[in-house]
Amino acid sequence: MQEPLVQLKNVDVSLNGRLVLKQLNWQLLPGQHWAVLGGNGAGKSTFLKLVRGEVWPDSGRGERIYRLHSKQQRAAVGIKEQMPLVSPEAQDRYLQIEWKLRTADVIHSGFRGTDYLYHKPTARQRKRADAIIKLLGIESLLDRDVQSLSTGELRRVLIARALVSRPAVLLLDEVCDGLDAPTRRDFLAVLNRIARSGTQLIYTTHRAEELVPAITHTLVLGRGRILRQSPVGDPSHASQPSRKPNRSAGKAAGVNRLATRALIRIERADVYLDRKRVLHRIAWQMEDGQNWAVFGANGSGKTTFLKLLCGDVHPAAGGRVRRFDLTSRNTLWDIRRRIGFVSPALQATYRERLTGAEVVASGFFASIGLLDRVTLAQSRRIRELLKRFGLEHLAKVPALKMSYGEFRKLLLLRALVRDPAILVCDEPFDGLDLYARRAFTAALDNVAQNGTRLVTVTHHLAELPRSITHALVLENGQIVCEGALDEVRQHPASRRLFADE
Repeated sequence: MQEPLVQLKNVDVSLNGRLVLKQLNWQLLPGQHWAVLGGNGAGKSTFLKLVRGEVWPDSGRGERIYRLHSKQQRAAVGIKEQMPLVSPEAQDRYLQIEWKLRTADVIHSGFRGTDYLYHKPTARQRKRADAIIKLLGIESLLDRDVQSLSTGELRRVLIARALVSRPAVLLLDEVCDGLDAPTRRDFLAVLNRIARSGTQLIYTTHRAEELVPAITHTLVLGRGRILRQSPVGDPSHASQPSRKPNRSAGKAAGVNRLATRALIRIERADVYLDRKRVLHRIAWQMEDGQNWAVFGANGSGKTTFLKLLCGDVHPAAGGRVRRFDLTSRNTLWDIRRRIGFVSPALQATYRERLTGAEVVASGFFASIGLLDRVTLAQSRRIRELLKRFGLEHLAKVPALKMSYGEFRKLLLLRALVRDPAILVCDEPFDGLDLYARRAFTAALDNVAQNGTRLVTVTHHLAELPRSITHALVLENGQIVCEGALDEVRQHPASRRLFADE
């Protein structure tokens, strides 16, 4: 009989005095590949950290046993190097670094499992890293500062970093979030090859279509408990509910498509970041009554385009952006009062100890923390939003104790708290489970029908709100097609992006 590589026996885990995982009994046998499923707040990310040894079982409550080495051990010494973890939190850590890190150095740091490169890689290690870099198609990123990479580009870099040391087990937390459709398809194929080559996989996902064929078992968590664990193909095997395509996208009720007042107009805009031109001669306008989707591969300039709309980056000389009736006398704060924004990068900036209600309140000041006292009227607005979205239970919970998905929901409320004229969303549903995605899609449609216009980036066509009327496709920083949603979806550029949907 095979000995388990990792075994949990009646394990409880508490974080900051709160019981997060309860009475876990589970084991990883050689050759097994696990998908960990469950809604936001179920405990999936903490489960991966427990398996890796980043968090400990509660004292006197169960035990965790490793047999990755020749001897049995209960301490996590030497385990992390054999079980790298790629997660949104790990990605956020690189976004918070205050100095530049070359992509190549980040990848090579994976040989020692450190955040920084302290030792030059050997010739053999370089050869190994080059093979992984080629496998993931990231050769062009090696000399870039990691903070200049798109979400999807940085995700692939961190995956390369995890793979260079030939890990025994690879832990992946919502690893496909932020990847465009072609990259996602190719990456899932790579994951399958990794699994077939001997590295075992344990990964969380909210999307059933991201379960690779190599997966042998599923574990379903709910409120910190194991609800079900079974081999794939077993009658009790539970997959996530199938996702139905949104065939009504672009047919929103109540949208006045005859309105012609331009809310935002961009003229001849070039945008440079680190002396590199990221956007090329952008000419585009958004009229009242329109709701836009922005499509494009990783690195095509989508996030920079959204930052241009929001005033966080500016066009080079000769370009211009006009917003509403604002003039050059208006400040960035005036723009932010009219345009709400939510993105994974925004989530990475929250380090202060704020409660859920305070995170939402920070939207009144377009800030990360609270710049002033919250008025009674503002408090009523916060309570209204929390109740409307069913998040009252998070009002007093410290944000740093929430799951990644729970925090993302609050950031959407933060963007809505001032009832903005335009809501800009950069992959807003990443990290949300299926039911949360459906609920927030419906919420965005409700917001649009009440007059707030939408601009949203997504790599998943089926997640488009029904209210989306128009779309554009970016390639290499240029708009290659734009117009009515149905027309753009038929364009060759869109077909290349969404061939599998």
